[in-house]
Amino acid sequence: MSLKKLPLIAVSALLAIAFTACDNDSGSLDVNDVGLVENAAGTTAKQTSTKSVDEQAGAAVVANDSATASDVVRDTVVEFVDNYAACMESPACVDSMLAILFPNGIDIDTARHDPDSVGVWHFYDPKESHMNPNFAYGEMTDPRDGIVYKTTTIGGQVWMAENLNYFDIEGAPSSIKNDWCYWDKPENCGSAGRLYTWTVAKRVCPEGWRLPTKDDWQALLTAVGADTLNPIAWTGANVLKSVNGWENNGSGTDDFGFTALPAGRKFSTRVQDGFTNHGCSAYMWSATEPDISAGADTLAFSVELNCSNELVIVNTIKKYSGLSVRCVKN
Repeated sequence: MSLKKLPLIAVSALLAIAFTACDNDSGSLDVNDVGLVENAAGTTAKQTSTKSVDEQAGAAVVANDSATASDVVRDTVVEFVDNYAACMESPACVDSMLAILFPNGIDIDTARHDPDSVGVWHFYDPKESHMNPNFAYGEMTDPRDGIVYKTTTIGGQVWMAENLNYFDIEGAPSSIKNDWCYWDKPENCGSAGRLYTWTVAKRVCPEGWRLPTKDDWQALLTAVGADTLNPIAWTGANVLKSVNGWENNGSGTDDFGFTALPAGRKFSTRVQDGFTNHGCSAYMWSATEPDISAGADTLAFSVELNCSNELVIVNTIKKYSGLSVRCVKN
């Protein structure tokens, strides 16, 4: 089978899960995760196919493409899961897998390194440009550096309506490795806030505020009317996303003034280290760790929104990842 035949986003979904396994960035890969890949592949097939057929014939083509993409993704992921342990013992096998996944070499995110190529998201846009002009935000001032943040009250909780942009003075000697501005450009923190490791994220909220727990996030989702689809996926991201700035027509209505921004994340894998997904994904830390199990001490829960759908994913990710921070008031 050839991954080149899959729609672009279906391949992206497969790569995310494959590298999750290689890197254990989100915990252990499980065959149950294939269902999420199928959904991504099906959605992508629909979006790709409908661009090349008229409306009357579209439904049939979409259904056919969706099934084909789903079957290929399922077969590939299941095969990878079945052989994962043995493959990891063989450098040649790992190299072969990377060659299949990246036939032209590994080059993550480089096509987006020019801010002007992003389209709807620019780090040089002032943060105010992404605010909902029809929402009455509150305000708070961080006494440590004087930065003023918009706030919003949702379900009785007061949340920052912006990503935190506080330089971790306490850990300053190690901050180069533990919190970042996207592309390591200080000016990019102005509109999108900083990206923090989990350890730093737990201590950077100002006095009277804290990093939200998984329960806090779930309370927020319930308050905005989101519905659970399974233990990790909720619907309803549209009401939390900013009214502009999201690629793929993925901006939201921002009904509650939460103004989630697609600030991307800092990642590290065994083959590359860098920044990815600005303009399309928001990743925000939770203070909650998973139940004790093998490898759980390296993971914590996070919340993810994506430009291609209205899902809110509440799942684990490696603590050394660089994600955004939204503080909630005590």
